[in-house]
Amino acid sequence: MSVATEVIVDLLARGHEVRFRATGDSMHPIIRGEDYLHVIPAQTVRRGDVVLMLASRGLTVHRVVEVAENMLVTRGDNIAENDAPIDRTNVLGVVTHAERNGRKRRVRSIALSLYLAIRHALLDTSPHAHL
Repeated sequence: MSVATEVIVDLLARGHEVRFRATGDSMHPIIRGEDYLHVIPAQTVRRGDVVLMLASRGLTVHRVVEVAENMLVTRGDNIAENDAPIDRTNVLGVVTHAERNGRKRRVRSIALSLYLAIRHALLDTSPHAHL
């Protein structure tokens, strides 16, 4: 685990908010590489939330698509398939917004949720991991 990851995990575990720069394009167009993400500690997690989790590949930000008692299924907005189910204890925080060029951008809204549901339904052509 990198030092940056350790610091983020520790700060969120202590109840602090964190801000860090995103990399990758799995959440494009809502979150782009080089956006700053603002994350609060996860108290409750709902379908549609964008969460920061500690996955086998490291820190990952994806949207929650399914919620069960102790497990979650997430997916990148720019990815056709769900991630493997994860234990809720791997969720570190909830992304409140992204910041790009000094402007805050919401990562969760009703219109966005509807758009993503339709987009994912059109992309779903293979079996996915479900709870």
